[in-house]
Amino acid sequence: MSTLLLLFAACTGSSGSGSGAVADYRLTLIPFTPPDVNPFAEADRIDLLLDNGVGEPVRVALDVPASGESALAEDLPALEGTRVEVEVYASGELVGWGRSEPLTASEGELEATVFVTVPDSLARLGVLPEEWWAGQGAALGEGRFVLLGGAGNRSTKKADRELEGVWTLDLGAPNEALAFEEVGTLPEYIDAAGDTKTGRRDFTLTALTAGDAGQFLLAGGSDNIGYKDGTAITSDCRLFDPESLTFSDPLPSRDTLHVARANHSAVANQQGGVLVWGGYGAAPEGRFVDQQDGELYDPVSRSFSEVEGPRSGGEFVAGSIGVGLAPIGKDGVLVAGGMHTDGSGEWKVVGTAFGVGFTGEVTMLGEMEAVAAHSMVTLENGDVLAFGGVEDDGTAHDFSETAPATRRVQRFDAGSGTWDTVGQMEFARAGLTATRISEQFVLIAGGAAAWGPLELDDSANSCVELYDVEADTSIVLDDCSEGDAAGGLAAPSQSPAALFDPEFGVLFAGGVDGAEGAGVTTTFYALPRD
Repeated sequence: MSTLLLLFAACTGSSGSGSGAVADYRLTLIPFTPPDVNPFAEADRIDLLLDNGVGEPVRVALDVPASGESALAEDLPALEGTRVEVEVYASGELVGWGRSEPLTASEGELEATVFVTVPDSLARLGVLPEEWWAGQGAALGEGRFVLLGGAGNRSTKKADRELEGVWTLDLGAPNEALAFEEVGTLPEYIDAAGDTKTGRRDFTLTALTAGDAGQFLLAGGSDNIGYKDGTAITSDCRLFDPESLTFSDPLPSRDTLHVARANHSAVANQQGGVLVWGGYGAAPEGRFVDQQDGELYDPVSRSFSEVEGPRSGGEFVAGSIGVGLAPIGKDGVLVAGGMHTDGSGEWKVVGTAFGVGFTGEVTMLGEMEAVAAHSMVTLENGDVLAFGGVEDDGTAHDFSETAPATRRVQRFDAGSGTWDTVGQMEFARAGLTATRISEQFVLIAGGAAAWGPLELDDSANSCVELYDVEADTSIVLDDCSEGDAAGGLAAPSQSPAALFDPEFGVLFAGGVDGAEGAGVTTTFYALPRD
């Protein structure tokens, strides 16, 4: 936290609306900075921008205060839902940026906080209330983030204690710790054995853009590792309201998942439909079913329709776990790679790729280099990039085994329907996150050098890369090297949450590191400023 206070005294300013109203207020703006970053330390100039959404923002230059003193601005207009942006400069270079929540004041005393950090850089925030992974999170806009459910550590450091919490962090109006706070719990649900549960892991949370637009679809999950206990998996689905942080009642049984699923994947298409794919399905006596199929959610009717996976020679050939999904075209979803098992207790990686259309029709889309636990993003031109994952090394693996990860970056050409290897990441990664932060750049973080559907490898990576989709090259941020605890994420992490707010940046939370179990660290990447 910075000890600097920015004081505003508006004694004679007008409202700026043409009414001639006189403002007489005192605003104390308290900037909070990450513990490892202080952009004010070398500042020689501080600018304030007051933006009420009407016309150009009012820009005010402040003198940089001496240590222990405060910067003061006078004769400012009334605040009418006004965001106060803080720009910090050193030798003419922008070294700090932050933005307050909307503020309203024309008289009296007002105090507000603002999160200020260095653009285009990584910074460590406060720790999570407990170790966390295998849950879901979302960026809610205006600097708000939420984490739901997941799994934490037992005394053995195994990340198999199911969580039921709901936690939020607001960087638009931050707390001093810059940390998530628990605000509620997940709703109860019924699993495949008919038992009532609350703790939930390995579910999906997908933003809706049609029907119940602005809400999220929460689907499936389990209170145990799906491979270990199929009866603990659920078909329960419901809506999550990010404004009230509340959940709907379960969707009616006729409108919920047709089969219980956990460890599945989900993504929305361009028309707002949601494809749920793969996962472990429930079976009697604790066994599981390898789900090489999917279901398509219609947000208008709030109902699912079944999508059968492709076959070859009568056998299903799609992946079930670690499958990549990405929206393509006007209304489709690309389903690519993943692993599946033939019921013998072994798993193998596949390169099957196909599209699922708006009505559920399946179209084969070439064959990629077989990978699982990769990450895919859709580019501005409609192509799709697939990053990393574990390779097909030509053998089937026991569920207690891992396979090596790859550095490979593959591109699906939407025009020709073909796949090509176009580049490499700096590190081999599986269980990674890839977040497209602009037309040109993808932020890559997390992952491990080996991966298995059950076994966690002790090779998680903390380094973060920025991949240039135009040049197909990658650079490592912070001069980080493999095994470097001082660079990149606050801790090595496989499968961290990567929550993207296009106004602020990308928040990384939790994840798991083999024998060390789930983590409590959070790291924030602040977007560059134009």
